Amino acid sequence: RNFVLIVPEFAMGLDPELEEEAQTLVKSTVNFVSEVLGDEDDIPEAAELRKQRSQIDICRKETEELLTKADSISTISALKLALQLVEMLLFLTVKTELAGQCATSSYLTSWRQQSVMSRIGEILWTVKDALELARDLEDRELEAMSLKALARVHLSRVKEPDAPMAAVNEASKALEVFKSLGDQEIAKHTRLHAGILFVLGDAQLSKALKSPFSQAREEALEAAAATMREATEVYEKLEDTKWKGRAMLGTALALVGLEDEDQQMDGERLAEDAKDLFHDAGELDMEVVAVMLIVKCRVTTSGLDCALLSAEDAAEDWKEEGGRPEHVAIALHTAATIHFQLKEGLDRAAQFCAEALELFRAAGWRRAETAVLQTYCRVESLNLNFDKSIKCAKEAVMNYRDMKDTRGEAEALAYQAEAALSKLNTEENTLPTAEAQALADEGKECSDKSREMFIELGDKEGLQIVDEVTFVSTNVAVEKYCEATPPTRMITTLKSDGHGAQEVYGEWIINRGEEMDPLKVRRLLKDGRCVGPVQYM
Repeated sequence: RNFVLIVPEFAMGLDPELEEEAQTLVKSTVNFVSEVLGDEDDIPEAAELRKQRSQIDICRKETEELLTKADSISTISALKLALQLVEMLLFLTVKTELAGQCATSSYLTSWRQQSVMSRIGEILWTVKDALELARDLEDRELEAMSLKALARVHLSRVKEPDAPMAAVNEASKALEVFKSLGDQEIAKHTRLHAGILFVLGDAQLSKALKSPFSQAREEALEAAAATMREATEVYEKLEDTKWKGRAMLGTALALVGLEDEDQQMDGERLAEDAKDLFHDAGELDMEVVAVMLIVKCRVTTSGLDCALLSAEDAAEDWKEEGGRPEHVAIALHTAATIHFQLKEGLDRAAQFCAEALELFRAAGWRRAETAVLQTYCRVESLNLNFDKSIKCAKEAVMNYRDMKDTRGEAEALAYQAEAALSKLNTEENTLPTAEAQALADEGKECSDKSREMFIELGDKEGLQIVDEVTFVSTNVAVEKYCEATPPTRMITTLKSDGHGAQEVYGEWIINRGEEMDPLKVRRLLKDGRCVGPVQYM
């Protein structure tokens, strides 16, 4: 594993107060990890999470055993292991560009992450106290480890804008402290060096991808690529395939983000190499992570069509290999999602969704099944199979409700609203009045409930989903209104020489009821017919 016990090099007794402080820090860290793990839900498809939990439990027990020994060396060793324990928990739990990634990560709503995020300030101060203690003890090894752990804690503050830069700063300090250590080539220090480089590269990558400025973004990506290349070399010395592959993926992600096309292609090839490395080593879950990153890379380097081929090829390869039905389903669902984005091959997308749904149901992966139902719902709306679309959305809502997944339920409600309103807008002229009214009521009720739930969660991205759904549905209705109703007034723009009409616009004032202001819109007209998109005023 990437987390190993580093024994202190001094054998002197500690000041009793400092030893007591170290013991307190170990206990609070172990308690934090135990409480977070105790908050987890039982997710049938999360085999990877169960493996991760096993890793964390082993490290926790080793830490507790060291703490029971009544000597200062064991106390400081326990503190070092406790820092690695919290780092392991955060790396496996909180999603950054490289952390928190697993084959099923798209389908998991992790209670563990929610629990960690709600208490991140608590562990931040615990690690800062460990850093101060390391400096009081003049233990450079403990100081480097504390700074590395602090960088990971900062990276785990994913919603806070200062987090990536804070992580870069702490990881850079850890690297400086590491360079002051003696015997840097011994295995324990080589692994510490690799870990510092990895968290620094992850931080540089996060900083780059959140930067609004192109030059700063390019510089941070170049730095991340260089750091991750160095980490790859160090992990190669350690003969650690899994972490070497992760570092290669980090390098690939950084290169693909650059503007230079040659570097982007280098990144894509590196991701392919990492995929092959994982496959040959039998790390099949990590191979899936690599394929998903390759798909992401190809969206940037070659477009959605090439990304689609990558997903479809993966599904075919894993079918032929056999014994990987869940991985096949992941690839099929990814391909269906890309078809939906392209708005092409939608019959094929529906077929992929149906296959993935069957595979996930057979495996008992209910969350994955429900995610596919949402995609299926949206695909069938575009296929104008509205009854199927609404059925899929309702089933997704009920599944999330049963799993007590509020965020998932809110999203599924938004897509149920989209399906109902799409049917209303498309079939309004042929629907009985009562059915049309029922669809309108269903759309409004679902979108209102979804919005209310996202507001309670403080989920801005979720609110954007609701806004997009209601805007598209409303826009269709407004387009139809403009096409069926004469404009309130006409506006003519003249040619630059003042002779003749340049363009003619229609302007409509649409009454939306007593409690809402009228909607003012404008559309370009040609020969008296609406030809342009709706412009909202």
